[in-house]
Amino acid sequence: MLISGAVAAWLYSARGVDAAFNTGLSIFVAFSPLCLILAELLPIFLAKRKFAALNIKFNNPQALKLLPEVKVVAMSYNRVLTCNKYFITDLLPTGLKQAELLTMAASAERDSEHIIGRTIYDSAVSRGLKLQKLTSTEELPGRGVETMIRGVLVRVCTPGWALSQNVSIGIPLRTKIDQLLVKGKTTLIVSTGRVTRGIIALRDEINIYGKNFLTSLRKNKIESLLLTAQPKKMAYRISKEFEIDNIRTNLTPEGKAREIQIFRAKGKIVAFIGTDTQDLPALKTADISFLLTNDAANPNEPDESKETVELNEPDEFAEPKKSNALDKATVDFKIPSLENFLTVREISIKVAELLKINRRLASVSWVVLVPPAFLTALETPPITFNPLLALAGIAIFSAIILTNSLRIKICAEKISL
Repeated sequence: MLISGAVAAWLYSARGVDAAFNTGLSIFVAFSPLCLILAELLPIFLAKRKFAALNIKFNNPQALKLLPEVKVVAMSYNRVLTCNKYFITDLLPTGLKQAELLTMAASAERDSEHIIGRTIYDSAVSRGLKLQKLTSTEELPGRGVETMIRGVLVRVCTPGWALSQNVSIGIPLRTKIDQLLVKGKTTLIVSTGRVTRGIIALRDEINIYGKNFLTSLRKNKIESLLLTAQPKKMAYRISKEFEIDNIRTNLTPEGKAREIQIFRAKGKIVAFIGTDTQDLPALKTADISFLLTNDAANPNEPDESKETVELNEPDEFAEPKKSNALDKATVDFKIPSLENFLTVREISIKVAELLKINRRLASVSWVVLVPPAFLTALETPPITFNPLLALAGIAIFSAIILTNSLRIKICAEKISL
């Protein structure tokens, strides 16, 4: 605008209003950033429409541009590589009955937002057990819960956290915990004060779609990183079920964020796939964040071969409570399934390619249109040029950019097939 105004002012004093208007307006139109704006916005707009059709929520255009450069995909274990179908396999009380142990644990987990806590609570409710009232409760992400029941401190927590709080766990119980962990069972200690009252073990079905997802990551030369609160002994079972490049265990939510920061410090672009409020620190730390909104498992897949305690009858467990913090969290993508991550990535690669071509086309438009616009400043210009021709040129290049951008729809349709 400044250049066209300056040229127009000079021509006005030298050759009059007509020359100033014709040349100034020609330069102004030729220098228009319209082609560059369309070059950037059209592929992203069309990609966003395709995401909406796939029930994928997309919030950050910069993340879409960065996604092709991702070298590490970090993820949680629960609900990403498992089916979110936890069930209790073992109730091992110490000095209590099984029903009493479950009642104590369920009372403590009454307000829990974690799937494991909800499973324990729903299991007790389905059995008609009468839960006890709480006077206070505190959920410790990645560790468990602490509550006060009738003036007694009750914990339902990981073995590691119990030991750090000086809860006494005898050698026979520690041996049993190790055996349960090696079998791939999530193990919780139920204690009052510093006394262990029993062990509750749960299991979640392995998600076959998770295995396929990790295979696809390897084919695309993307490193996988599993971040979990599960103990280290559980890593053996996880690594046996899944071929994962890196596993980090015994992590709190903040610990997951630290592990992501370590990989970022190595110069790697990290994407993180999370599922619940305990993943919020990691979602905020990653270069690109994905929130898995539904269960990773196929909803039509039958539930098979569950181990159950003799006391128990089959249960159906309610979904974990939705957290306001999670609902309000701003993430780059919200995806219904793991497969959608690969779909988003393939579309992002195509978007990056189209953006590169579009920017070149926008640059060519300036090379083609700007010189003739300046030549109109001469008394006898070698090329006839005027604002209408400049406008026609902008329209032609915009149409070419639009046509090129529409290729994203063809790409997206092939991916969907």
